[in-house]
Amino acid sequence: MTDRIAVSLAVASAPAGDVLVLPCSSADWPGVKHPALDGDAAGRIAETAEHGRFSGSANATLSVLLDGGRLLVVVGMGAQATTRALREAVAAGMEAVGGGKAWAVLVPQVEGASASAALRAAVEGVALGAYSFKATLVEAPARAGACTFVSSAGDAAAVLERARSMCEGVLLTRDLVNSPAEIMGPEELAEATRAAAATGGWKANTWTGKEVEERGFGLIHGVGKASSRPSTFTVVDATGGKTPELALVGKGVVFDTGGLDIKTGGFMKIMRKDMGGAGTIVGALEALGRIGTDLPFVALIPTAENCIGPLAMRPGDVLKAYDGQTVEIGNTDAEGRLLLGDSLCYGRELGARRMLDVATLTGAARVALGPDVPALFGNDEELVSLMLETSAGHDEMLWRLPLVQEYQYMIDTPFADMNNSGTDRRGGAITAALFLERFAKDTPWAHVDLNAWEDRGRPGTPRGANGMTVRTVAETVLRLG
Repeated sequence: MTDRIAVSLAVASAPAGDVLVLPCSSADWPGVKHPALDGDAAGRIAETAEHGRFSGSANATLSVLLDGGRLLVVVGMGAQATTRALREAVAAGMEAVGGGKAWAVLVPQVEGASASAALRAAVEGVALGAYSFKATLVEAPARAGACTFVSSAGDAAAVLERARSMCEGVLLTRDLVNSPAEIMGPEELAEATRAAAATGGWKANTWTGKEVEERGFGLIHGVGKASSRPSTFTVVDATGGKTPELALVGKGVVFDTGGLDIKTGGFMKIMRKDMGGAGTIVGALEALGRIGTDLPFVALIPTAENCIGPLAMRPGDVLKAYDGQTVEIGNTDAEGRLLLGDSLCYGRELGARRMLDVATLTGAARVALGPDVPALFGNDEELVSLMLETSAGHDEMLWRLPLVQEYQYMIDTPFADMNNSGTDRRGGAITAALFLERFAKDTPWAHVDLNAWEDRGRPGTPRGANGMTVRTVAETVLRLG
């Protein structure tokens, strides 16, 4: 089990270190205070405020020298102190601390949130903000040293450990999705899945190449058959011999050229992230393995590389799914839903009582909701409601879109049971979800269509893979248990 958090984390009743970080809202400035600060600190803050332009705006910082040589870094949370604002403010404060220095976060009260929730957000700000992708760097950037959190939460130690475990899962997802395709192929992703399963002591088995085809996963085979790297299908069994209450499914297209319906260069250049759904599930497995869960579940990770070559699937080809349904290929760039289709069939065969799939599935969802808000579909009202509640509790946005049954005609075809690409460009995220629902059949099911990538970079979330929804998926499993 590898620890990825780059900073040592601890909780204490008094601040330790050379630098103190204190988040504050603009509404509290300059009268900001914390039980760990004495009257001298308040005076120094007020004195500094008279000569500075700091007002508590989001992620702005102000350094105040205290008696004894300690440095206090005040970080703005903007007009409204929320756990989301706190998480980013703490990450911004860490950037101001400097490399190698021991420091402390004075966790403030957040209106409408418990002390435990505020502490969790602060821990996540540090753990996620210290991340950098090291696999292809000659020298990793310097980070702040050991961090102590000063909080009034009565369960502070337990909160820190659970937050640490969640963040380890998020960082694993970031590492997987950030990895260039030449080092993250189908077998490497399968190996990462097995390693995450081992964290929880769960069994995992991988079928590779010809085994995938021979076992009847015709859609997975069809997507990957043009690649020199064989497709895989990995099954994680966390049931303990019981009927699975849940099947987790993650789309693992390690690179997507679009196939013969080739993508343009601008769309293809970050297609390493097309395994972001699988990366999300694997990260959630890592978190769950560290925290522990009693819920009997399975995780299904299909992987393939969608390449161009003599064996590539063609528009008009008809593929057979694991359950015998046939799919006409209307567009070779609508490949992710094929991997999910076979996997949902297998989840049904395993007797899963409900299923949840996560995928970087459609550009249409990004057009509708932008890059930061994953689309949520489903016919399992309990699961959908739980995910919306859980995502809000973790400050991870989800937005439910409708399964418009009237659009079924868009994926009908006279040449197969269905077409993998809608006949109308409009409503593409919905028709993709309707396609998946045909493989879920009568099993209650939900589907997340996410972006998995951060384009601009912000405190706590550098450019590249962001690990969005890992905490939501893991927490949903914990709540179901």
